[in-house]
Amino acid sequence: MFKLIAHVSGKVQMAGYRSRVVIIAKAFDLKGYVRNLPDGRVKIVAEGSEADLERFLAAIRIENTLIKVEDIKAEFSDAKGAYDDFFKVAGEREADARLDLAAEHLKELISVVRDGFKDNGSRLDGIGTSLKEISGKQDLLIDKIDETREEIVFVREEIVSEVQGLRSDLKGRTDERLQRIESDVTEIKARIRP
Repeated sequence: MFKLIAHVSGKVQMAGYRSRVVIIAKAFDLKGYVRNLPDGRVKIVAEGSEADLERFLAAIRIENTLIKVEDIKAEFSDAKGAYDDFFKVAGEREADARLDLAAEHLKELISVVRDGFKDNGSRLDGIGTSLKEISGKQDLLIDKIDETREEIVFVREEIVSEVQGLRSDLKGRTDERLQRIESDVTEIKARIRP
């Protein structure tokens, strides 16, 4: 048995990264914990076989719409068997699994926007089902509004920025194509006129 201590840097806080790490660690039957550090990194302590820890390290190098692991500093040592399970350590003002679920839904929405609403029927059905589940837990979410306000503002700003970037890209391409069309029309008119 070995012990892994990893410090993960990148876009790994307030993005659902720790919950993903817990799921992956449990799939490898590892024991330990994951927690946010004040400097923006995430610390992971995991115990298990050397092969499982190596596969775990590869699996936690996540890059998607909200999460982007840039670097993982890993140290191995002998395990002490100090943990019974793998868990997420949360600070006083941190949201729990409901915020992680919201982050997953936001990733789906961002993907829909990026894909230009291709195949949105099945995604919207899935989102509709998820929204029904969330509405059933509405009373619990009301208690968390004050705690999650800062995280929601952060995610909203990222989405607005993403949408603005997409709009800018689309406008640029549209303007470019319009200029080409106008140029082509001018050239055609010049050829037609004697």
